[in-house]
Amino acid sequence: MPDQRIRLPVGGETWLGSPHWLAACFLAVLAAGQIHLRARHSVCLPRFQSEDETAYFRAESAAQYRYARMVASGAGVPEIDREAQYPEGIRTRQELTTLMEHATGWTFRALNLFVPIRDFRWFVILWTAAAASLALPALYVLCWRISRSMPLALAATAAFALSWAAMANGIGTYGLESFALPLLLSNLALLACALDPDVRAGRLHAFLSGALLALALGSWHFSRFHLAALWLALAWTAWRWRKHPPAMARVRYCTMCLVLFSLAAGLAFPHLRHTAFLGSPVMLPGYGLLLALIVPRRALAISLAAMAAMCFATGPGESAAYGHVYGLLWDKLRLGLQRPSDPSLLSGQARLLWAGPFQSPEPGFALFSFLPLALVGLPRLASLCLAARGQETRGHPAGTLTDALLIAYLAGTMLVARLMPMLAFLLCAAAVSLPRHWLKTAGMTAAFLVVAGLEGAKSLAPASRLNPFMKLAAAWSKPDPRPALAFANERALIGWLARNAPGQPVLANYGLSPSLLTYAGTPVLLQPKFEAPGIRAKVARYLHALYSSEEDFLAFCREYGAVFFVYSSEDILDESPDGPRYASGEKRLEPDTAAVLFHFHPESLRHFRLVYENPDFRVYKVGERNSTLLAGRPDSIYDIDLFSPRTLSDGSLSLDAASVNARIQESRQSLFLARVLARLGQGERALSAYEASFAIWPPDDDTRAEARRLRSAIEHGQPQGRD
Repeated sequence: MPDQRIRLPVGGETWLGSPHWLAACFLAVLAAGQIHLRARHSVCLPRFQSEDETAYFRAESAAQYRYARMVASGAGVPEIDREAQYPEGIRTRQELTTLMEHATGWTFRALNLFVPIRDFRWFVILWTAAAASLALPALYVLCWRISRSMPLALAATAAFALSWAAMANGIGTYGLESFALPLLLSNLALLACALDPDVRAGRLHAFLSGALLALALGSWHFSRFHLAALWLALAWTAWRWRKHPPAMARVRYCTMCLVLFSLAAGLAFPHLRHTAFLGSPVMLPGYGLLLALIVPRRALAISLAAMAAMCFATGPGESAAYGHVYGLLWDKLRLGLQRPSDPSLLSGQARLLWAGPFQSPEPGFALFSFLPLALVGLPRLASLCLAARGQETRGHPAGTLTDALLIAYLAGTMLVARLMPMLAFLLCAAAVSLPRHWLKTAGMTAAFLVVAGLEGAKSLAPASRLNPFMKLAAAWSKPDPRPALAFANERALIGWLARNAPGQPVLANYGLSPSLLTYAGTPVLLQPKFEAPGIRAKVARYLHALYSSEEDFLAFCREYGAVFFVYSSEDILDESPDGPRYASGEKRLEPDTAAVLFHFHPESLRHFRLVYENPDFRVYKVGERNSTLLAGRPDSIYDIDLFSPRTLSDGSLSLDAASVNARIQESRQSLFLARVLARLGQGERALSAYEASFAIWPPDDDTRAEARRLRSAIEHGQPQGRD
């Protein structure tokens, strides 16, 4: 049972006489440091070009960047965006959340009234980092309310602010979580204030908490799943404090505010109305919890009724928009978080979604993200052991709520790696719930600051060879079997489409398509925002057609009006569970499969004409016979003899794609070394590295010419290094 003495002295709110403005200054410094680290890593990515924004943002980030750019230009987001999902279009208000894009665009326009801003990409990078840093005051307030120790709250906030787990998802991306997470976390901080008996304006804090929750529900689809976890955490808090009437009254009022503002959000935002949010399985626990708190004698019956209603509450709107999420979670639990080698054991939607940030975190990635940050939880674990022995520990409703959310997000992060920032936040908040006499020691604050310093050093140079956490993570990481597409080839593809196919519908994989639309201006048939119900079935049909016959693929292209098709070499090379072959549900290849013809035999195609190629991409004109080939020799990646082809007894085609991927990766490493040595003026060693690279994998003409120029410079005694 929790400690009933929750009315604690407020004298610990300052340390050595430090006023609150000192804490505000410290938080400002932390925010500036986090913004600097995020922006620094974002501009250090290979795809960042100072004079050209082409292809910087990818996938969903590119789609959201395009909308923000529209708002900033004054054009606005179209009601039905046909270019983003040609020809039927996306109903942007009903199927997407564009609150972040509007906030970004409006801020850009407002600032331009005073200071001209020319680089919109730079503005988005800084705006996103600044928005994400608003989570820091929320963490400080939450930790302060739980611990009543200002120095410890600041130290815990510093550990989170400088941690890799807090910022990794936002590097080089323009994601909705950078905008919505601070709203959700501020909602939690205000809830802590509302639950605190020492806060006089508790009802005002509960009201503001509900308002922030409503904004979060309107800005990110994931917020509804966070709300489900919040109902469970509030229910646990109510159960733990059921014998303390003042605490129960505060829990009841907070729940009422959250329910009312969730109802308001469900009526105000079109995408929530479209999915019947008010009657969804997410809202039913909230209704049941509020009724149980109002009529506690009927709490058991109300809880059972709410759970029964949840089983039948998934309506057409909910299933259409989020059925793929529920299906993925069920498949993950059913299969023990391990993807089967046979893709047919998964549903089609689970195969599509079980990739990227929706994967479970690998051990190496989890270790790198949470070491040394996890060390802040050791004192809390020790205090729990003391509590089990009957020694005094502190109690606070906000602490109970935070602990429940921490457990929920620990389970959630095991399912979806994307939740790591939220888990890191809750870990730091729960870590400060310590016995009172521990909080009076400067050593505890110093220990948290040491962890913050280690996290800051790791985040400053995550790939440094001196980083011990990188070495530890590497020992627990598996090599990535996926082919690495070159950024230069993607930019070259976008440049060709911008010059030769502006305004003409293009079919490409759903991860690449937003970049083509955003930077080349070509309407695309596919897009990665799977909350739009029709796109999941459309992507599944595309993948099925790609690994069927040429006629089947032509029928798909003509049905949706594609003029050009962008083939990616990973359609053959990627045999991993993250690749398109696995997502299609059919890993076997036939000699006459469309993907095989696109990759190895363009001369055999009857309805597609090859009009452009580079080592990673080929562009085909739909509906035209490939009577002539492009000038020049095709890149080695398109030579089937290098794949050791074999026809199996069942007639399928066997390709040694794994060996090809390994050779290409090893060759690129030697090529990178050669270029570094040439830059340093070590010509002979550079030539040896070039030759080693060429022996592993045949080079393209440009790379071979690069080596010849170096050899000629050495023979004529010219300097090779560059300053």
